[in-house]
Amino acid sequence: MSNKKKFQEKANALFERYPETNKIFISENGQCFFEEKAAKDYHDLRGFENEPEVFFREGTQDEDDSDVQEALHHSEVARKTLEGIIEDVMEVCDLDHDYEPANADTDKTVTAVISLREKYAEKDRLLTEMGADLEKLSNVATENENLKQQLEAANKQLEELNKTLTVKTKKDASQTDSTKA
Repeated sequence: MSNKKKFQEKANALFERYPETNKIFISENGQCFFEEKAAKDYHDLRGFENEPEVFFREGTQDEDDSDVQEALHHSEVARKTLEGIIEDVMEVCDLDHDYEPANADTDKTVTAVISLREKYAEKDRLLTEMGADLEKLSNVATENENLKQQLEAANKQLEELNKTLTVKTKKDASQTDSTKA
């Protein structure tokens, strides 16, 4: 029995076993695949000269895949475009590096991310300034507390001096002769 007949029998057996499958790929050594890419990769790996043979379920045939090829091409272009946008977004999001400013050709997603980065940078600047102001105020509060303690100490000393002066003044007044005055 020729390989073609053996392979057709294998394919028919798989079609019976897998009713949702309409296409089978079989390599030169009889290995079966449901996906063309897997069959081709296997062939490349084994170094086979011929392409895998394709078998269809009875009543089905290979579809015209020009529409599929066109859709695949468009999806590939869209994927590459999105990859470029993602790279641009990642570049803008890297806060350790500068980025290209937006222009008329810049994707709207990248423009939005640039806007967010600029807002973030402004908020970060304001927070840094507020942190410095808060530190100054904290230092002023500490200095104010020190001055308050110094003032309280000075007031206590003043009170002590006033008490001492009052006692001395009373003594001096009692020692004077009131008739001479």
